Amino acid sequence: MRRHVWRALGLSLLVLFGAHANAQNSIIVPSDSKFVLQIDLQALKASKVGASLFQMAQKAAMDEIGKNVDSKDVTGDKIKEVLGMDPFEEIQGIVICASEYESPEKSLLGMVRLKKNTGNIEGLLLALPGYKKSDHHNHEIHSASPGEDKEVYGAIHKNSAGNNTLVIGANRSSVTGLLDSLDTKSIESKSLKSVDLTSDRKVIAQLQMMELPLEKLGKGPQANIASLLTSLAISVLEEDDEMELRGVMQTGTEKKAEQIRQSIQGLGAMVELFASMDTQDDDVRNVLKFVKKIKVVQDGTAVSVKVRVPSAEILELIKKEMDGN
Repeated sequence: MRRHVWRALGLSLLVLFGAHANAQNSIIVPSDSKFVLQIDLQALKASKVGASLFQMAQKAAMDEIGKNVDSKDVTGDKIKEVLGMDPFEEIQGIVICASEYESPEKSLLGMVRLKKNTGNIEGLLLALPGYKKSDHHNHEIHSASPGEDKEVYGAIHKNSAGNNTLVIGANRSSVTGLLDSLDTKSIESKSLKSVDLTSDRKVIAQLQMMELPLEKLGKGPQANIASLLTSLAISVLEEDDEMELRGVMQTGTEKKAEQIRQSIQGLGAMVELFASMDTQDDDVRNVLKFVKKIKVVQDGTAVSVKVRVPSAEILELIKKEMDGN
Protein backbone atom coordinates (compact mmCIF):
# COMPACT_ATOMS: atom_id res chain seq x y z
CA MET A 1 0.00 0.00 0.00
CA ARG A 2 2.85 2.35 0.91
CA ARG A 3 4.42 1.75 -2.51
CA HIS A 4 1.08 2.46 -4.23
CA VAL A 5 0.65 5.74 -2.34
CA TRP A 6 4.17 6.81 -3.38
CA ARG A 7 3.55 5.88 -7.01
CA ALA A 8 0.18 7.64 -7.07
CA LEU A 9 1.64 10.84 -5.62
CA GLY A 10 4.60 10.60 -7.95
CA LEU A 11 2.30 10.25 -10.95
CA SER A 12 0.25 13.19 -9.71
CA LEU A 13 3.39 15.31 -9.63
CA LEU A 14 4.37 14.07 -13.09
CA VAL A 15 1.04 15.44 -14.33
CA LEU A 16 2.51 18.81 -13.42
CA PHE A 17 5.32 18.30 -15.92
CA GLY A 18 3.92 20.34 -18.75
CA ALA A 19 6.19 23.21 -19.63
CA HIS A 20 6.68 26.86 -20.32
CA ALA A 21 10.24 27.68 -19.33
CA ASN A 22 10.72 30.67 -21.61
CA ALA A 23 10.48 33.16 -18.75
CA GLN A 24 14.04 32.20 -17.83
CA ASN A 25 16.94 32.47 -20.28
CA SER A 26 19.10 29.80 -18.68
CA ILE A 27 19.12 27.08 -16.05
CA ILE A 28 21.84 26.00 -13.62
CA VAL A 29 22.40 22.25 -13.92
CA PRO A 30 25.04 19.74 -12.76
CA SER A 31 28.16 20.06 -14.91
CA ASP A 32 27.97 16.41 -15.98
CA SER A 33 24.40 16.73 -17.32
CA LYS A 34 23.91 14.77 -20.54
CA PHE A 35 20.67 16.41 -21.69
CA VAL A 36 18.15 19.17 -20.95
CA LEU A 37 14.52 18.75 -21.98
CA GLN A 38 11.97 21.57 -22.24
CA ILE A 39 8.28 21.20 -23.05
CA ASP A 40 6.12 24.29 -23.50
CA LEU A 41 2.63 23.32 -22.39
CA GLN A 42 1.09 26.58 -23.62
CA ALA A 43 2.47 26.08 -27.13
CA LEU A 44 1.44 22.42 -26.97
CA LYS A 45 -2.17 23.19 -26.04
CA ALA A 46 -2.35 25.96 -28.66
CA SER A 47 -1.32 23.65 -31.51
CA LYS A 48 -3.72 21.33 -33.32
CA VAL A 49 -1.55 18.25 -32.91
CA GLY A 50 -0.45 19.18 -29.40
CA ALA A 51 -3.97 19.71 -28.10
CA SER A 52 -4.93 16.23 -29.24
CA LEU A 53 -1.81 14.69 -27.68
CA PHE A 54 -2.37 16.66 -24.46
CA GLN A 55 -5.89 15.28 -24.08
CA MET A 56 -4.64 11.72 -24.60
CA ALA A 57 -1.82 12.20 -22.10
CA GLN A 58 -4.22 13.71 -19.58
CA LYS A 59 -6.55 10.72 -19.84
CA ALA A 60 -3.66 8.24 -19.67
CA ALA A 61 -2.29 9.92 -16.53
CA MET A 62 -5.65 9.76 -14.77
CA ASP A 63 -6.15 6.14 -15.81
CA GLU A 64 -2.73 5.24 -14.41
CA ILE A 65 -3.35 7.07 -11.13
CA GLY A 66 -6.72 5.34 -10.78
CA LYS A 67 -5.11 1.94 -11.39
CA ASN A 68 -2.46 2.46 -8.72
CA VAL A 69 -4.87 3.57 -6.00
CA ASP A 70 -7.30 0.76 -6.85
CA SER A 71 -9.92 3.20 -8.10
CA LYS A 72 -11.66 3.31 -11.44
CA ASP A 73 -13.36 6.66 -11.06
CA VAL A 74 -10.43 9.08 -10.84
CA THR A 75 -11.44 12.35 -12.51
CA GLY A 76 -9.92 15.76 -13.04
CA ASP A 77 -12.05 17.07 -10.16
CA LYS A 78 -10.67 14.37 -7.85
CA ILE A 79 -7.08 15.24 -8.79
CA LYS A 80 -7.89 18.91 -8.21
CA GLU A 81 -9.34 18.04 -4.80
CA VAL A 82 -6.24 16.04 -3.79
CA LEU A 83 -3.69 18.57 -5.05
CA GLY A 84 -5.69 21.63 -4.00
CA MET A 85 -5.41 23.08 -7.51
CA ASP A 86 -6.00 22.23 -11.15
CA PRO A 87 -2.53 21.15 -12.36
CA PHE A 88 -3.54 21.49 -16.02
CA GLU A 89 -4.28 25.18 -15.47
CA GLU A 90 -1.79 26.20 -12.78
CA ILE A 91 1.36 24.68 -14.25
CA GLN A 92 3.29 27.08 -16.45
CA GLY A 93 6.41 25.12 -17.29
CA ILE A 94 9.14 22.57 -16.79
CA VAL A 95 12.76 21.89 -17.59
CA ILE A 96 14.27 18.46 -16.87
CA CYS A 97 17.89 17.36 -17.03
CA ALA A 98 19.86 14.26 -16.05
CA SER A 99 23.46 13.08 -16.03
CA GLU A 100 22.85 9.66 -17.58
CA TYR A 101 20.58 8.04 -20.15
CA GLU A 102 20.39 4.54 -18.68
CA SER A 103 18.71 5.53 -15.39
CA PRO A 104 17.99 9.28 -15.61
CA GLU A 105 15.98 9.29 -12.38
CA LYS A 106 19.21 8.76 -10.41
CA SER A 107 20.45 12.24 -11.38
CA LEU A 108 17.17 13.97 -12.26
CA LEU A 109 16.74 17.71 -11.76
CA GLY A 110 13.42 19.31 -12.65
CA MET A 111 12.10 22.87 -12.60
CA VAL A 112 8.30 23.19 -12.77
CA ARG A 113 6.85 26.68 -13.11
CA LEU A 114 3.54 27.32 -11.36
CA LYS A 115 1.26 30.32 -11.11
CA LYS A 116 0.56 31.65 -7.62
CA ASN A 117 -1.29 28.60 -6.27
CA THR A 118 0.77 25.68 -4.96
CA GLY A 119 -2.28 23.92 -3.55
CA ASN A 120 -1.63 21.08 -1.12
CA ILE A 121 1.80 20.14 -2.47
CA GLU A 122 3.78 20.90 0.69
CA GLY A 123 1.19 19.17 2.87
CA LEU A 124 1.19 16.06 0.67
CA LEU A 125 4.96 15.83 0.95
CA LEU A 126 4.57 15.05 4.66
CA ALA A 127 2.99 11.70 3.74
CA LEU A 128 5.98 10.54 1.71
CA PRO A 129 8.17 7.77 3.18
CA GLY A 130 11.26 8.98 5.04
CA TYR A 131 10.17 12.62 4.92
CA LYS A 132 12.66 15.20 6.28
CA LYS A 133 13.02 18.97 6.12
CA SER A 134 16.08 21.23 6.20
CA ASP A 135 16.88 24.88 5.45
CA HIS A 136 18.90 26.55 2.70
CA HIS A 137 19.06 30.32 3.13
CA ASN A 138 15.37 31.32 3.23
CA HIS A 139 14.17 28.14 1.52
CA GLU A 140 12.85 24.90 2.97
CA ILE A 141 14.33 21.76 1.41
CA HIS A 142 11.97 18.78 1.60
CA SER A 143 13.31 15.26 1.14
CA ALA A 144 11.89 11.74 1.04
CA SER A 145 13.15 8.18 0.62
CA PRO A 146 10.96 6.35 -1.93
CA GLY A 147 13.16 3.26 -1.72
CA GLU A 148 16.35 1.81 -0.32
CA ASP A 149 19.35 4.01 -1.13
CA LYS A 150 17.06 6.47 -2.93
CA GLU A 151 16.55 10.10 -1.96
CA VAL A 152 14.46 12.84 -3.59
CA TYR A 153 14.76 16.53 -2.74
CA GLY A 154 12.33 19.34 -3.46
CA ALA A 155 11.65 23.00 -2.71
CA ILE A 156 9.26 25.75 -3.76
CA HIS A 157 10.76 29.05 -4.90
CA LYS A 158 8.59 32.18 -4.99
CA ASN A 159 9.68 35.14 -7.12
CA SER A 160 8.96 38.83 -6.64
CA ALA A 161 5.76 38.58 -8.69
CA GLY A 162 4.42 35.87 -6.40
CA ASN A 163 4.74 33.08 -8.95
CA ASN A 164 6.21 29.77 -7.81
CA THR A 165 8.73 27.29 -9.15
CA LEU A 166 8.79 23.72 -7.90
CA VAL A 167 12.36 22.36 -7.91
CA ILE A 168 12.82 18.57 -7.70
CA GLY A 169 16.11 16.69 -7.79
CA ALA A 170 17.87 13.47 -6.89
CA ASN A 171 20.74 15.43 -5.28
CA ARG A 172 20.47 18.18 -2.68
CA SER A 173 23.37 20.18 -4.18
CA SER A 174 21.67 20.39 -7.60
CA VAL A 175 18.44 21.60 -5.96
CA THR A 176 20.20 24.27 -3.88
CA GLY A 177 22.26 25.36 -6.90
CA LEU A 178 19.11 25.90 -8.95
CA LEU A 179 17.44 27.75 -6.04
CA ASP A 180 20.46 30.06 -5.80
CA SER A 181 20.29 30.78 -9.53
CA LEU A 182 16.59 31.62 -9.21
CA ASP A 183 17.58 33.99 -6.41
CA THR A 184 20.14 35.48 -8.87
CA LYS A 185 22.95 34.50 -6.51
CA SER A 186 26.36 33.94 -8.12
CA ILE A 187 27.21 30.29 -8.76
CA GLU A 188 30.89 29.44 -8.35
CA SER A 189 30.72 25.68 -7.86
CA LYS A 190 32.62 23.68 -10.48
CA SER A 191 29.98 20.95 -10.16
CA LEU A 192 27.35 23.24 -11.73
CA LYS A 193 27.06 25.00 -15.09
CA SER A 194 24.63 27.28 -16.92
CA VAL A 195 22.71 26.03 -19.98
CA ASP A 196 20.81 28.38 -22.30
CA LEU A 197 17.07 27.79 -22.71
CA THR A 198 15.06 28.36 -25.86
CA SER A 199 13.55 31.83 -26.25
CA ASP A 200 11.29 30.85 -29.16
CA ARG A 201 7.72 30.94 -27.86
CA LYS A 202 6.56 28.78 -30.79
CA VAL A 203 8.67 25.78 -29.77
CA ILE A 204 6.56 23.01 -28.23
CA ALA A 205 9.52 20.93 -27.09
CA GLN A 206 13.28 21.06 -27.26
CA LEU A 207 15.83 18.42 -26.34
CA GLN A 208 19.44 19.57 -25.91
CA MET A 209 21.97 16.73 -25.86
CA MET A 210 25.35 17.85 -24.57
CA GLU A 211 26.66 14.30 -24.81
CA LEU A 212 25.16 11.68 -27.12
CA PRO A 213 24.61 8.06 -26.02
CA LEU A 214 26.93 6.61 -28.67
CA GLU A 215 26.83 3.13 -27.14
CA LYS A 216 23.05 3.04 -27.67
CA LEU A 217 23.22 3.94 -31.37
CA GLY A 218 24.80 0.67 -32.48
CA LYS A 219 26.71 0.61 -35.74
CA GLY A 220 25.84 2.29 -39.01
CA PRO A 221 25.42 5.79 -40.51
CA GLN A 222 23.67 7.15 -37.43
CA ALA A 223 26.61 6.19 -35.20
CA ASN A 224 29.16 7.57 -37.68
CA ILE A 225 27.37 10.92 -37.80
CA ALA A 226 26.90 11.08 -34.02
CA SER A 227 30.62 10.48 -33.44
CA LEU A 228 31.39 13.77 -35.23
CA LEU A 229 29.06 15.85 -33.06
CA THR A 230 29.79 17.91 -29.95
CA SER A 231 26.09 18.59 -29.23
CA LEU A 232 22.63 18.17 -30.73
CA ALA A 233 19.43 20.17 -30.24
CA ILE A 234 16.08 18.87 -31.50
CA SER A 235 13.01 21.13 -31.54
CA VAL A 236 9.35 20.56 -32.40
CA LEU A 237 6.98 23.41 -33.28
CA GLU A 238 3.76 24.06 -35.14
CA GLU A 239 3.36 27.03 -37.46
CA ASP A 240 0.96 27.83 -40.32
CA ASP A 241 -0.85 24.50 -39.78
CA GLU A 242 2.40 22.55 -40.21
CA MET A 243 4.47 20.59 -37.73
CA GLU A 244 8.18 21.27 -37.98
CA LEU A 245 10.97 19.03 -36.70
CA ARG A 246 14.25 20.90 -36.49
CA GLY A 247 17.67 19.56 -35.57
CA VAL A 248 20.84 21.60 -35.05
CA MET A 249 24.08 19.61 -34.91
CA GLN A 250 27.25 21.23 -33.65
CA THR A 251 30.68 19.92 -34.70
CA GLY A 252 34.25 20.89 -33.92
CA THR A 253 35.26 21.89 -37.46
CA GLU A 254 33.73 23.04 -40.73
CA LYS A 255 35.12 19.93 -42.42
CA LYS A 256 33.16 17.67 -40.07
CA ALA A 257 30.05 19.76 -40.64
CA GLU A 258 30.44 19.37 -44.41
CA GLN A 259 30.86 15.59 -44.01
CA ILE A 260 27.64 15.42 -42.03
CA ARG A 261 25.74 17.53 -44.56
CA GLN A 262 26.88 15.32 -47.41
CA SER A 263 26.08 12.15 -45.47
CA ILE A 264 22.51 13.24 -44.61
CA GLN A 265 21.80 14.40 -48.15
CA GLY A 266 23.25 11.17 -49.55
CA LEU A 267 21.18 8.99 -47.22
CA GLY A 268 18.06 10.97 -48.10
CA ALA A 269 18.71 10.47 -51.82
CA MET A 270 19.28 6.74 -51.25
CA VAL A 271 16.00 6.34 -49.34
CA GLU A 272 14.20 8.31 -52.04
CA LEU A 273 15.67 6.05 -54.73
CA PHE A 274 14.57 2.81 -53.04
CA ALA A 275 11.16 4.22 -52.11
CA SER A 276 10.50 5.30 -55.69
CA MET A 277 10.76 1.66 -56.78
CA ASP A 278 7.53 0.79 -54.97
CA THR A 279 5.19 3.77 -55.08
CA GLN A 280 2.05 1.59 -54.89
CA ASP A 281 2.41 1.03 -51.14
CA ASP A 282 0.81 3.78 -48.99
CA ASP A 283 3.51 3.58 -46.32
CA VAL A 284 6.24 3.85 -48.94
CA ARG A 285 4.53 6.86 -50.51
CA ASN A 286 4.34 8.55 -47.09
CA VAL A 287 8.05 7.94 -46.52
CA LEU A 288 8.89 9.31 -49.96
CA LYS A 289 6.78 12.41 -49.33
CA PHE A 290 8.52 12.93 -45.97
CA VAL A 291 12.06 12.49 -47.32
CA LYS A 292 11.48 14.98 -50.14
CA LYS A 293 10.68 17.69 -47.58
CA ILE A 294 13.92 17.36 -45.61
CA LYS A 295 16.17 20.43 -45.88
CA VAL A 296 19.84 20.33 -44.82
CA VAL A 297 21.91 23.51 -44.39
CA GLN A 298 25.50 23.95 -43.22
CA ASP A 299 26.53 27.14 -41.42
CA GLY A 300 30.19 27.03 -40.35
CA THR A 301 30.61 24.23 -37.82
CA ALA A 302 26.84 23.68 -37.48
CA VAL A 303 24.42 21.67 -39.61
CA SER A 304 20.66 22.19 -39.41
CA VAL A 305 18.07 19.70 -40.62
CA LYS A 306 14.46 20.74 -41.03
CA VAL A 307 11.29 18.99 -42.18
CA ARG A 308 7.71 20.29 -42.19
CA VAL A 309 4.58 18.16 -42.44
CA PRO A 310 0.93 19.38 -42.52
CA SER A 311 -0.62 19.09 -39.07
CA ALA A 312 -3.67 17.42 -40.61
CA GLU A 313 -1.48 14.53 -41.82
CA ILE A 314 0.00 14.07 -38.34
CA LEU A 315 -3.47 14.07 -36.78
CA GLU A 316 -4.62 11.49 -39.31
CA LEU A 317 -1.70 9.21 -38.45
CA ILE A 318 -2.39 9.59 -34.72
CA LYS A 319 -6.07 8.74 -35.28
CA LYS A 320 -5.12 5.63 -37.25
CA GLU A 321 -2.79 4.49 -34.48
CA MET A 322 -5.45 5.09 -31.82
CA ASP A 323 -8.04 3.20 -33.87
CA GLY A 324 -5.59 0.34 -34.38
CA ASN A 325 -5.60 0.67 -38.19
